Amino acid sequence: MEFFIILILILINGFFSLSEIAVISSKETRLHQLVQSGKSGAAITIKLLSESEKFLSSVQVGITLVGLITGAYSGISLAGYLTPFFEKFQILQPYSHVISISLIMFLTTYVTIVIGELVPKTIALSNPERIASFVAPIINIFSSIFYPFVKLLSASTTFITGMLGIKKTPDSMTETELRQMIKTASMEGVIEPTQNTIHEKVFNFSDKRALHLMTHRIEVEWIDLDESEEEIRKDLEGYQHNKIICCRGSLDHFVGVLLLRDYYKAVAQGKDFKVEEMIVQPVVIHENTSAPKVLEQMKQNRTHICVVVDEYGDFEGIITFHDIMENLVGVLPDEGEIIEPSFFIREDNSVLVNGDAPIEIMSNVIEGFDIDFEVIDYSTVAGFVIDQINVIPKVGDKIDYLDYVIEIIDMDGNRIDKLLVWKKQEEEAT
Repeated sequence: MEFFIILILILINGFFSLSEIAVISSKETRLHQLVQSGKSGAAITIKLLSESEKFLSSVQVGITLVGLITGAYSGISLAGYLTPFFEKFQILQPYSHVISISLIMFLTTYVTIVIGELVPKTIALSNPERIASFVAPIINIFSSIFYPFVKLLSASTTFITGMLGIKKTPDSMTETELRQMIKTASMEGVIEPTQNTIHEKVFNFSDKRALHLMTHRIEVEWIDLDESEEEIRKDLEGYQHNKIICCRGSLDHFVGVLLLRDYYKAVAQGKDFKVEEMIVQPVVIHENTSAPKVLEQMKQNRTHICVVVDEYGDFEGIITFHDIMENLVGVLPDEGEIIEPSFFIREDNSVLVNGDAPIEIMSNVIEGFDIDFEVIDYSTVAGFVIDQINVIPKVGDKIDYLDYVIEIIDMDGNRIDKLLVWKKQEEEAT
């Protein structure tokens, strides 16, 4: 009978341990889903999580109370079974009672740790939300019964932590934690790798500025309104993109945007060619405008193109809706356009990278590569390398970054065209 009572006490201890781990390991998002599916215990679990001091005090009262009873009862009731055994040995007779109590306490502690602590906690971690939903009503009733003592413990805890200057921080998830959670879910197969990539791009997008999104001025197709009509026609018919910047003399004196389809429509209808009448005024934004703000401006003005200027008002580039989408989902080739891969992995595991490739691709090349778009003023791999070497680049220049070497292997004038990235050997890295 005594063994049965002690086993019951240990199982009660296990219940409190299981409850503690199940509740504190539960995710609120999952609990809210259970509430919507009709699990009333999930709502109580959410309440316990919001009153963590009260909940933990209740559990501690239960564990301490059961532990004291178990220790006292086992020592008193079971020691009598072992004492006669040790009294048979003359040398142990004076210590038979002490040895019996010590042995009983050791065995009880062992069983309590295994059955009353480790096993319940392991079970709780297997499905915390469902288990918490089951045990929460019982813990809530227990907390109500011992409310005065629990309140005293909670008040004492608050007072002491206050004296130590420890403030309760809001239990909110950081962006870093959320990104890591999504990455882990992708690695474990919970979500597709493509979904992880898109989520990562969305997070990056919120940190970017207009200068990270834009097509740079050297790649912009434009016409000079001061040229003859014949020269303008020749230029337009050689362009591939629909949105053409119209300027006078240079890009720094831009006038507006010509939609190439309007030009071809006028030609097809046999109308007089008057560029000035076809020009539309774009939205002009500063290069440091945040990416979400750029998208908001385009939506408000119902336009698919923005002109980006620097602090002096000089033309820096353009942002189209196509640029926005590429920053969110990756490269979107136009119809008939052939896209060269941004990087190529060679047989020796070194990586050949285009200088004009988006800086984000370095995360695929260099392990641990981190980008903070809120502070960097470049958007390409070439920009990153120039920022690192801080001199006019030339073929053969190398930089060490983390455990990698980045070498410039081809230049196009003053522009970095190709780079080679490889990981250092272990002895070289050290």
